[in-house]
Amino acid sequence: MKRGQLLVLFLFGFLFCHGQNCNCDVTLTGLSSTSLNIIWASQTSYAPGDTICIQAGTYRGIRFYDFEGTETAPVVIKNCGGQVILDESHYSGIDFQRSKYIHLTGTGDTGYQYGFKVIDTGGGSVGVNLQNLSTDIEVDHVEVSYAGFAGIMAKTDPQCSRPETWRRNGFIMKNLNIHHNYVHDTGGEGIYIGFTGGYKLDSNRSCSGDPIYGHWLEDVDVHDNIFEAIDWDAIQLNLVRSNGTIRNNTVKDYGTDGRWGQSFAMSVGGGTYSIFNNYIENNNLEKGWGMQLISGESGTKIFNNVFVNPKKHGIFLHQRHDFDDPLEGYYVANNTIIEAERAGIHYNSKIIHPIDPLDKYRKQDEVPNFFVNNLIVDPGYDFEGGNTWKQNQESYIDFNDRSTRDSMAINIYTNLLTRDMDTLGLTDVTNNDYSPASLLSDVVDSGTDLSSWGITFDFDNDSRPSGNTHDIGAYEFQQSGGTSLTAQLPVGTASALNSKNNTSTVFYPNPAKTSFRIENKRFEQVQLELISLQGRILYQDSYAIGSEFNVEEMASGLYFIRLRAPNFLETHQLVIQ
Repeated sequence: MKRGQLLVLFLFGFLFCHGQNCNCDVTLTGLSSTSLNIIWASQTSYAPGDTICIQAGTYRGIRFYDFEGTETAPVVIKNCGGQVILDESHYSGIDFQRSKYIHLTGTGDTGYQYGFKVIDTGGGSVGVNLQNLSTDIEVDHVEVSYAGFAGIMAKTDPQCSRPETWRRNGFIMKNLNIHHNYVHDTGGEGIYIGFTGGYKLDSNRSCSGDPIYGHWLEDVDVHDNIFEAIDWDAIQLNLVRSNGTIRNNTVKDYGTDGRWGQSFAMSVGGGTYSIFNNYIENNNLEKGWGMQLISGESGTKIFNNVFVNPKKHGIFLHQRHDFDDPLEGYYVANNTIIEAERAGIHYNSKIIHPIDPLDKYRKQDEVPNFFVNNLIVDPGYDFEGGNTWKQNQESYIDFNDRSTRDSMAINIYTNLLTRDMDTLGLTDVTNNDYSPASLLSDVVDSGTDLSSWGITFDFDNDSRPSGNTHDIGAYEFQQSGGTSLTAQLPVGTASALNSKNNTSTVFYPNPAKTSFRIENKRFEQVQLELISLQGRILYQDSYAIGSEFNVEEMASGLYFIRLRAPNFLETHQLVIQ
């Protein structure tokens, strides 16, 4: 059939017509509002790169079979002339099967932020379902509400009757881009991507006694979505063996069913991930856990996230398999975790599914994991008040075993751990704004420069560092270029950071061989921090002005000295010879 002709499919009651509205190549009209709409690629005249439009209206579910674009020319499916509403009482709202290189977008009418809206699905069914060996799909500007199960699902579960669905037979779901969607009031997960019944060495599914595994995924990006009132996990992502990304999402009121093990804001496992710039707020204080990462791969990064009032731990890390690289673990940095019910961060490296059976329950203490620049405020744990091997810091960053804690100690630095949020100098904690209010905030220039880890921006996507080094927590105070730092401070303060014109402090000798002294006419005593070039705090205590500070045991090199007092903050360079 030639493009431009009309095709009437009386069997299904659809009219496919080629027109100019909404820059469409194909327009679907006549969709049913009383029964499931099934659309076959073989009965549709389209080509890769075409835009298929769905006219505004309210319909039952729509199922697409066998549609294929190409990597450079995907098939675009969008709304036209208003909002497309899917009200389906038995099946999924929008379903793609055996399809690839597809872009489903609700941007067809500028009058609607979400041009596709799923308002109901059958019990156990999904708002938008990408299944049956579908791959290379982008979904954006879709609203899903009251789905019987997940809001958006993307996976093909392994089935004994279909060996092509088994991991060993090579199918990989890749290039998923799920963004700018609004998912709320779901009966299950908000987003559910990847099979959860087994990773490398464990499987809960077998065929005639033969364990089978779900397919791998590659290049998955879940970003800029909003999740609210989610009964189970808001974001569940698994088996992304390369380039799994969760970023810039907002999650509120999740895990509302209180289902054990399925009440996380983010539940992530079995792959390599970058998880950053997500905002998690739990207003339902009886439910709603933080996030969990189970058996991620070496190099996984969790940074610039904000967790407000999570139940259980803020970030729960459970490494049940051997790390793929024994020289690299996780990087957990610049997160802001407010009033977690248990610890801010909890880490358990004990192997449950070992490659070598003799390794079962072995702790992977030799694998370095880094916990840096995190702001953790008033967790529910209170080990400092107990009589165990756990001490004050583990109320904030907790470990299952003492040996793990001791081996990780060298990689835990420049975190701010406090019970008292009111003294931090944050902007508006009453309204959950945990950004620094000014240069006087305790978090400003108190961290380690992590640019080498790729952390060169903050939660607001502003540049990081802005001052001398990274701030602590998810936010970076933006110091104005070209304006002296002293000028940015409140009137009446004499604070400056690395200000060449600062004369309030005399610092000598510098370079120092054995010791140095500090003179300052305003103070008799200050808080002194000795900081390595890498940003690690090597010494922190009160210092009596004019007294001798011994550095004979320090290695030669460049260091920083930070001085603190009420309404006063200075940082100086120190050379030890």
